[in-house]
Amino acid sequence: MASAALMFRGMARSRTVHYVRTYNVAHPLQYSTSTTRPDKTGYGFSVIKGEGYNIGNRPQLKPQDNSSGTVDLAKHKATTWPREDTIAAFKDHALFSWGSQEGSMATAVHVKETKGVWWYDHDGRDYIDWGSGAVCSNLGHTMPQPIKDAINAQIDTVPFVYGDTGLVDVRARLSALLAELCPADLNGFLYASSGAEANEGAIRLARSYTGRNKIMSRYRSYHGGTTSTLNLTGDPRKWVTDPFSVGFVKMLDPCPYNFEWDANPQAAAEKCLDALHEQILAEGSNTIAAIHVESITGSNGWLMPHPTYMQGVRALCDQYGILMVIDEVMTGFGRTGTMFGYQHFEGVVPDMFTFAKGSTAAYAPLSGIGVRQPILDHYKSNPTGYGSTYSAHPLSCAVAYATVKHILDIDLCTHVQAMSVVMQEEMQQLVEKHPSIKAGRVVGLAGGFDLCGRDGNYMMQMHEQTAEIGLLKNLLLEQGVIGVFRGNFAQCCPPLIITEDEIREGFKRVDRAMTKFDNHYFGAVESDPAQACK
Repeated sequence: MASAALMFRGMARSRTVHYVRTYNVAHPLQYSTSTTRPDKTGYGFSVIKGEGYNIGNRPQLKPQDNSSGTVDLAKHKATTWPREDTIAAFKDHALFSWGSQEGSMATAVHVKETKGVWWYDHDGRDYIDWGSGAVCSNLGHTMPQPIKDAINAQIDTVPFVYGDTGLVDVRARLSALLAELCPADLNGFLYASSGAEANEGAIRLARSYTGRNKIMSRYRSYHGGTTSTLNLTGDPRKWVTDPFSVGFVKMLDPCPYNFEWDANPQAAAEKCLDALHEQILAEGSNTIAAIHVESITGSNGWLMPHPTYMQGVRALCDQYGILMVIDEVMTGFGRTGTMFGYQHFEGVVPDMFTFAKGSTAAYAPLSGIGVRQPILDHYKSNPTGYGSTYSAHPLSCAVAYATVKHILDIDLCTHVQAMSVVMQEEMQQLVEKHPSIKAGRVVGLAGGFDLCGRDGNYMMQMHEQTAEIGLLKNLLLEQGVIGVFRGNFAQCCPPLIITEDEIREGFKRVDRAMTKFDNHYFGAVESDPAQACK
């Protein structure tokens, strides 16, 4: 479209707005150079006077019946449906997130009941939830009584108030609790519904607070499924939004996929920081609003950066007035053995951090952005410019308030630290036994293993999704394990309330699946497969 200069002149009494458009070339719709639109309501009613538009013959509507259908209320009021009716409804009407309907239904378990760390299907089989759903069911699948009581009490008093039109007590109490829990002056909290929304809001706040546009993030990262958060993401899921990626800059990771900065971890961290510093200068430090990173890389491998790296990022942000934003959506509220992932790095406090999953243990959708005092003070008198219908939903706030108190009551972080020792022991045995495992990692109750190819390298690149992954997923399902995969990486992230016996049972099942996988993958290899990846 040709460039257009747009100028507004208004008359307060008549609320008439005059548009003057100047085009360098003739516009396909043949706009007049001066049109008048008396705006009667300000909400869409308009009349075009003068030459107006000349678009030729209008197409004719092909009318369709747009009346509502007949609903079988008796069927929908029934407590249960026949299983075949439920499956038919899935096939006829349901779409699935990320994957195709056919692909998802081929492997999805038809869940009848959940309890603790277990799922049960309609045939009576049990499955251990080895991924805590999407690393979110941190308290398992049996809702603790205090959380039940909290949500029921909120339902009976104030089930919903929209946004900022009313003040609901539980929102204030949750915010005060989080301010007491968080280190330093992380005192302000803005709420949304999902981790993607929280990261979306953090992008917007960083840009409006600093007046800068660019957001830097890493390649081995995932920050959500909305357009902006996929732009923020570094792994191949971002490719679909690359054409819209304006103002997002990628930086290399301290733990790259195909090379090492240095064999010495300290030296590797310093070299990565030198590269980041060079990039900041090349981009123009005064154009960068934020460096937005996961404290510990989650779905891309559960990679713990060296403390020097995170401390160095904090120092670079301070030097150039760049906000440090840390994504705690997966790591927050005990997953790694500390309340927040950034607490593994001495002296590191973000300017903003995002959270979601663990804050409600997936019993209700809630996410949030925590900000430090100067940012909180700024938005006391300036609009955040961010919100949604369900921001700070009272029921979700009630669940989060009860969940965080419960986490503290049962000292969940101490339990995670104890169970982490068991998981590390089991992971070590698994890696040593199976030639198709290249490496395993555990931090708290977050971990997993990389698959190894016949040449001793990774079985596939970050962007690849080979048939072997589908095979392994099916083998795990056969053994009653619900696994979560991201490319070449198989996650082991059970609910945080898991017991020692349940961890060992889970690894026994994984071990049996991996034995079958080894036999399939290395069956045609003449050399000793046990040495392939060692």
